[in-house]
Amino acid sequence: MPRLIQPNHPQEVEAAIEVLGNRAHAAILRYLHQNGPCTTGEILKGIVLDDNRKLTRPSLQHHLEALEASGAVTADFPAGQRHGKRVKYEANIDAVEFEMLPAYINYLRGR
Repeated sequence: MPRLIQPNHPQEVEAAIEVLGNRAHAAILRYLHQNGPCTTGEILKGIVLDDNRKLTRPSLQHHLEALEASGAVTADFPAGQRHGKRVKYEANIDAVEFEMLPAYINYLRGR
């Protein structure tokens, strides 16, 4: 959404919108949830987007960073210690279900 018309939401609601409103994020989360911890190479091989398009490595990395920042994905190595390591990413569905979704629903309900 363009920044000019983006309303100010609470941080938890912004995280929910970021995660839930992006098809690539949904595909990555679903793949990780169904396949357990995976490396970027495994994710790239396993995910096919609409129209049989594949994610590129830079695009996947961007999505993983956003998902990790929101708490929807975790990694087995901290961000500053990953150089030269096979990082495995894992979906944190509990964060989506018990933190992001309730925050979003409560916002919609005006709470």
